[in-house]
Amino acid sequence: MSVLENIKKVQSSIEQAALKAGRNSSDIKLMAVSKTNPVELIREAYDAGQRLFGENRVAEAQEKFALLPDDIDLHLIGHLQKNKIKTAVSVFDCIQTIDSRELAEKLVQTSKDQDRVLRVLLQLKTAEEGKKTGFSSEEEIIETAGWIRENSGIKMEGLMTIAPFTKDEVQVRSAFARCRNLQEKLMSLYRDQDFSVLSMGMSSDYHWAVQEGSTLLRIGSAIFGYRS
Repeated sequence: MSVLENIKKVQSSIEQAALKAGRNSSDIKLMAVSKTNPVELIREAYDAGQRLFGENRVAEAQEKFALLPDDIDLHLIGHLQKNKIKTAVSVFDCIQTIDSRELAEKLVQTSKDQDRVLRVLLQLKTAEEGKKTGFSSEEEIIETAGWIRENSGIKMEGLMTIAPFTKDEVQVRSAFARCRNLQEKLMSLYRDQDFSVLSMGMSSDYHWAVQEGSTLLRIGSAIFGYRS
């Protein structure tokens, strides 16, 4: 199937999952994860109406999206290395992978230097396999959120997590529920801040993420197909 057909299929699936969860599908955003995919396929998604995209690598995103329309909302969903911060702030509209107070501080300063307000999500680590990053401690996220609240330069919008890579529904949904519960705690602690974004769910588990309250699904292979 074409990228357009895949997007329509995913959107229909999201609507069905939302209906099952008693939610409105319009409250759930679809991100096309375009990492490793060429500009031609990304443009197909754009022509199909897709505007929200996610990339894992700063240099790859900088190269590709310089060739694409500037009304794209581009998010970094991979780990941000310190030596890539300046470029990342100039390339991305939102960085979803804030995993330390130190990184938040560097982004605040760099955003001020570039005279912009960068949108960010705080990443909660809910899986141990591989090289997954994120805050291991919910207390550290709460403290970092409090620090960001007192400093201009970046704007918190919510949380992000990557669930364990398993077909165990209970384990995956438990990870998503943990992130949602932390979101509710942050919204209660910092009532003047926006924590409405809950970025969780990928091609393999987004049905469960919808059930657990995700507002942003990061879908790659279901849209662009599998790449070696």
